[in-house]
Amino acid sequence: MLDRREFVKVAATLSTAFGISNLPEPVRAALKKIDPATIPKLIYLQGQSCTGCSISLLQAESPSPLTMITDYSQLSFHADLSATSGKQSLELIEKFISGNAGDYILAVEGAIPEDMPEACVIGERTFASYLEEAAHTMTAAVAIGSCACDGGIPAAEGNQTGAVGLQDFYSKRNIEKIVVNIRGCSVHPDWVWHTIVQLVKIGLPQLTEEGSPNLFYSRTIHETCPRYHDFQQEIFAKKLGDRGCLFKLGCLGPQTKADCSTRWWNGGCTWCIDANAPCIGCASPTFARKKDFSFYRINKKG
Repeated sequence: MLDRREFVKVAATLSTAFGISNLPEPVRAALKKIDPATIPKLIYLQGQSCTGCSISLLQAESPSPLTMITDYSQLSFHADLSATSGKQSLELIEKFISGNAGDYILAVEGAIPEDMPEACVIGERTFASYLEEAAHTMTAAVAIGSCACDGGIPAAEGNQTGAVGLQDFYSKRNIEKIVVNIRGCSVHPDWVWHTIVQLVKIGLPQLTEEGSPNLFYSRTIHETCPRYHDFQQEIFAKKLGDRGCLFKLGCLGPQTKADCSTRWWNGGCTWCIDANAPCIGCASPTFARKKDFSFYRINKKG
């Protein structure tokens, strides 16, 4: 017979392997009964971002965002979702960052303005100063979205703020902290929520060389694309809407690792290539970094 600790570990493994939505009801119900005091709290801070990743997280369907932020995690602060505001919210953030509120997982959305710290301020403190202090008190750090992972669009070549991702930010300061990178613009809700559940119930997931969960980012979109056969047969679409591989229309699937082709988006309704749009490589570390980067390449011969 399994004791409580062993049961929780098995249940958490199932949740990661099969996805929360596929858990048997008895297991799901048992997870809900786990003492909330054993679940680290989640502090969600935003830097240079459009809040698109937060909006995407609210599109989760099974389970709902409410379930995720109350049963499978304890969201203690999020600028857009928290009821608290003003001085009270600043005091709450300070309490956690200073280490006076117990264990917490730091979630970061948006890039950090390395060369212009005053461009991103929370209250009277720079975003960067919060991140530096949090490095000494947090249980784990999760970078959510392309901007938080690699700088994203704010870090495009020629930007004035010197925007960087969280991992690079810590590296420049010789702060040795593992950052779990959840790339995407915007991210898929499953990528974030399932990673946080694993961090809470099991621990650090297996990571790729780029620091992303192997479960979601181990293979290129090209490998699992339903149009891969067209690529092999050299059947290429000449314009949007044509049948065939979209590579010559600028599809970046061959250099982008993510499981979009098997996970799908919008509650499993569709995804980019299913909608006849080339992959723009938003889950790639190089997304939108260079001046000459284009979401679509033009086939001049076509």
